[in-house]
Amino acid sequence: MIATGWLAGWLLCQGTVSAAPCPPVAQQIVQLVHEKAQAVNRRDWVSFQRVLHPDRPVYMQEQKRWFQDAIRYVDRGSYRLDVLSVIPYRPYQVLAWVEQSYRRKGTRYAVKFPLLFQRTDQGWRDSDYPFRHMTGTGVIVRYTDQRLHDQATVALGTVKRSLIQFRSKYGWTPGRDVEVKLYHHPEVFRQSVKLSLPMWAAGWHEAGQAIKFVGLSNVDDWEPSFAMGIVHEMTHHMISELTGDNAAYWLQEGAAGYYQSHLLPGLKEHEDPTVSVTPMWTVRDLEQRNLERLSDVEATQFYAQSRDFFQFLVERYGEKKLQRLFAVLAMFPVIDQDSSDKLAICNARTRKAVQKALGQSLDQIGAEWVIHKRKAVGEKGIENGNGT
Repeated sequence: MIATGWLAGWLLCQGTVSAAPCPPVAQQIVQLVHEKAQAVNRRDWVSFQRVLHPDRPVYMQEQKRWFQDAIRYVDRGSYRLDVLSVIPYRPYQVLAWVEQSYRRKGTRYAVKFPLLFQRTDQGWRDSDYPFRHMTGTGVIVRYTDQRLHDQATVALGTVKRSLIQFRSKYGWTPGRDVEVKLYHHPEVFRQSVKLSLPMWAAGWHEAGQAIKFVGLSNVDDWEPSFAMGIVHEMTHHMISELTGDNAAYWLQEGAAGYYQSHLLPGLKEHEDPTVSVTPMWTVRDLEQRNLERLSDVEATQFYAQSRDFFQFLVERYGEKKLQRLFAVLAMFPVIDQDSSDKLAICNARTRKAVQKALGQSLDQIGAEWVIHKRKAVGEKGIENGNGT
């Protein structure tokens, strides 16, 4: 009866002084979705932002990055967002099933997914995917499908344990609740990040956003790998906050790769030593690579080399000095841009911070790292009977 009563009244304006009825809710939602699509085609962030819920800062930041990527990635004027259906969800909330389509270099791409619209003082606003959720102290985990309940439980526990370890190692307490979003399908995950995201990506975090991950419900013995992935993205969260999001890409990925298998007891991946040391990369090789433009094979090497270098830094200087490095990076102004867009600036800032915090230039440390790698390769060659 309650649901029936609300459904009977949902076509009227809420909180208005006029006695005249609003246009039907479905019609309003169709108009908002149309405005959102047109804002992409016109490259108009102000109009795009106006459709979003003003009290969802994490979603607002995610959509900002998505928009900035979309206007560069899709063929101009080709973006469409069509409403397939609008249904009541909860009081003052409706679900709109939409089909997103666009062209990229003449090829059409399309995907269907639901959006939650919520009534605000400014009218109906886009409020993200209609997630299920579970919460803990300082943590909220959202997930798209009931089948991800077990993954959500593991994510919640992993985040809690990671927070304890990172607080101990680096004195880090997040500036806001840690938010995790789990997706049941890789394509739905990609649409929540950015259209240009490489197909091999399964996890994501950028400053001011939620940790995002594709659930591994169809993988045998998924729990250790999934937990390591959560730790990986948690490390990005920490580094972004401690450095003012000024860390070089290699430093971000090196720390994340290292701690995913060194932070929590019981999480240890079986690393292939030949991947981490060959071919021989230098620090400048790491700086020049844009991870998001690499193939899956090249990305694997980037992750491995970055992890190897960060482990060298931990063993050489210790985590207290690395904490100092992060603090020096935080002295630079914040740049509200995607990591790939400020690659050169973050590289330069990291070089200056390394010199100040560690007392050596990055090139000097990098040269010592290469010597260390060559020695390790030589020792393994002798162990295998291949040394000279």
